[in-house]
Amino acid sequence: MTLDVQTLMVVLMVNMIALSLTVPAIMGWRTVGRAARCAQGAMVLQAVGWACMVLAKGRFEWTLATLGMTGLTVGQALLWESMRGWLGPRPGQRLVWWLAVLTPLGYSLGFGHYAFRVGWANFGLALQMLTVCVALAWPAPQSSRGWRLLIGLCLVALAVATGWRGVLGAFFTASYPDFRAPHPVNLVAALISNLTLVLSTVGLLVAWREEAERALHSLARTDGLTGLLNRRGLQEGAVRLLAQAQRHGDGLAVLLIDLDHFKQVNDVHGHAMGDRALQLVGQLLGSAVRRGDLGARWGGEEFCLVLGHGGLDEARRVDQRLRQALARRSGAELGLALGFSSGLAVLQPADDQIDSLLRRADAALYVAKANGRGQLVVEGEDPSAPGKPAATTPPPPPAAAAPEELPPECCAVAWLDEG
Repeated sequence: MTLDVQTLMVVLMVNMIALSLTVPAIMGWRTVGRAARCAQGAMVLQAVGWACMVLAKGRFEWTLATLGMTGLTVGQALLWESMRGWLGPRPGQRLVWWLAVLTPLGYSLGFGHYAFRVGWANFGLALQMLTVCVALAWPAPQSSRGWRLLIGLCLVALAVATGWRGVLGAFFTASYPDFRAPHPVNLVAALISNLTLVLSTVGLLVAWREEAERALHSLARTDGLTGLLNRRGLQEGAVRLLAQAQRHGDGLAVLLIDLDHFKQVNDVHGHAMGDRALQLVGQLLGSAVRRGDLGARWGGEEFCLVLGHGGLDEARRVDQRLRQALARRSGAELGLALGFSSGLAVLQPADDQIDSLLRRADAALYVAKANGRGQLVVEGEDPSAPGKPAATTPPPPPAAAAPEELPPECCAVAWLDEG
């Protein structure tokens, strides 16, 4: 059987067009993240670019070839962007985008000089592919290595074949006088392109699936209204913080918070106002915690903070800052005074599970509510004992003539501690 370069190129074009239409249909468009959309865009642009290159003949050769080179290079740049979206910050962004501009520009301006345009275009494309390979190889602990290795090997093979064609066109023009020349290197490049197209598409689909799994895991750990962790997410993260505190001898504190008179907010002002109040508390918790701390909506109007690098005094300061901020912002933004009761427990040598701290913090919270609300009670303390500060219960929320509607600019807090 004789392999024909022209036939292989046409087959590659058909396969690229088919996959550029099929993959977005499988992934969806509106429901995927930015990384998947960039990958879809890369496939579409490269399919269009390759089709233009194959069809570039006659009077429209310059136009189609220039458009084709633009599609191929911008497609590689979008592929790099998809890697950044899936893997986090990557090196090489400026280089890959400068090549996306300069490669087709130089190709267009030097189109009349065959050796220059072939060498320039192929070297630029090969350098782009290697830049994407660096992005794939850069450390990304949250991502699996399998699909990264698969796409990286495909791009290395393509870069070698593309660079080889550039050398032939630039320095051995007689051996490679045309894009469709039946040279062994051209034949091998066409075969590699067909093979790597299938394998790299599989890699992109695996990367998209991994992203979807991470998103589902995040949803399972996140409260939809406030954007904070939910009970499950906090308990998972708190186990790690407890192990870390025990290993390094760090302090650990659990602060349980319950909004005072929250039922009156819903009854008098409506549930929309209640949601706004919960979102405000979520914002304040998100701004109060540091890296290594956890904040969560514990359930209903209860919230929980796990402070991973502080003891009793630090937890008291956090509680005080939250009280002052909530009193100030609730009056200004909601038109009513909000306060909370809180219970605090700190890590003891005998604690081997986070549940023991949570139970003691909950017991302290019960004491705070039973003794007048609006105060912090530390485990084991008696708030009615002499010398203890008096409870500062805020007045019940003022009545409103009509429930206030939730303004469109109010949205859920997009804060989530990575644990």
